[in-house]
Amino acid sequence: MPGPHYAISESLIVCAALWSLIKLGRQGLWLAALGSAIFGAAAAIGVYRFAANEIDALAVFHKDFSQTGGAVAMALISAQLLLNARAVSRSAAMRRVIFAAIFLTGGAAAMVPASTTPLFLAWLVGAILTTLFLGKQTAGRRMMAGAITSIFLINLLLIRQSPLLPPAVSWHLFHILVAVWLLAMLPVFTQFENERNL
Repeated sequence: MPGPHYAISESLIVCAALWSLIKLGRQGLWLAALGSAIFGAAAAIGVYRFAANEIDALAVFHKDFSQTGGAVAMALISAQLLLNARAVSRSAAMRRVIFAAIFLTGGAAAMVPASTTPLFLAWLVGAILTTLFLGKQTAGRRMMAGAITSIFLINLLLIRQSPLLPPAVSWHLFHILVAVWLLAMLPVFTQFENERNL
């Protein structure tokens, strides 16, 4: 059974999410800011759950919020990248489609729990492809942005619940890399915002 020490690495996500919320909010990147806040809220539940020794009592709520909130949060973050890409931001029809997709994601995640993981992965892959192909900067900078955005996918596939690592190590590394990803994404959002304003 997970122990109170899990609160330590969960708290790193809370701190990273708060910093991201402040930085993104100041830039007016409210979709990404809200997405970061949702990740932070899920982690805050984890901090309380483990620190207050409510491990079993809050297990289902923590899992459900993390999965549903995670799908919505990734939709918001990916949508922010798409909306700030010049190829998309200049099309009113594309903007409407993206906002509709966010609402559909929220509804599906809330009503069909089994859809949360596919939705999360679809939006994450969309974010990676956006950074790789829709940016107007050099190929090297697009590759760097894509690599940063891919940290979360690598984290999910290779670190979270890895059979090669003890469970505690796997989860702590997963939490740490989520926090790193939230902070590393800040210059990626700025890069796309600057391009849209060119």
